[in-house]
Amino acid sequence: MIRNLVFDMGGVLYRWEPETALRLYPGEDGRILYGAVYGSPDWRRQDSGEIDENGMIAAARARLPDRLKPEAARLVRWYELTGPVPGMEELARDLSDKGYPLYLLSNVGFAFHKFKSMIPAFKYFTGEFISAEHGLLKPDPEIFRVFLGEFGLRAEESFFVDDVAANIEGARAAGMEGIVFEGAENLRKQFRERGIL
Repeated sequence: MIRNLVFDMGGVLYRWEPETALRLYPGEDGRILYGAVYGSPDWRRQDSGEIDENGMIAAARARLPDRLKPEAARLVRWYELTGPVPGMEELARDLSDKGYPLYLLSNVGFAFHKFKSMIPAFKYFTGEFISAEHGLLKPDPEIFRVFLGEFGLRAEESFFVDDVAANIEGARAAGMEGIVFEGAENLRKQFRERGIL
């Protein structure tokens, strides 16, 4: 029986759109910026807590030609360029009203604490677990095991929602069921079919 609902953040609760780089900077500049920021191995280093947001900005600037260096900070602070995923605040409220504890499990850097107040659904959440604070990244099954241990949850009673299929597989390897997120309405439908709503 499902008792706990666990959500990714970027792409589920808050729009994660790295293609913003290509939209804001058409042509070659966009491709260069995308590679220096989102396509860089430093992005995962930020998510794992090895570097903070300022370190990520510095690393991106080091890869960029002088004319693009000033744009690095804008793209590293991606959360200022997007917004909440439509429908997720209402869904979180409805799930909370049904008595389900909601948890966050996200690959995200320490900057999360700067912008989590911008995520309306988050006011309904019981707990948060971010990768930077634990030095672990999805889809490694270990991050799910540590998360479950931290909150005293049973894997078979916890259900995970993420927009990346590999992360759902990581959750399954740790004993949790889950589904790939394809919008709030689809998720609501999936929850109804499972008797969660």
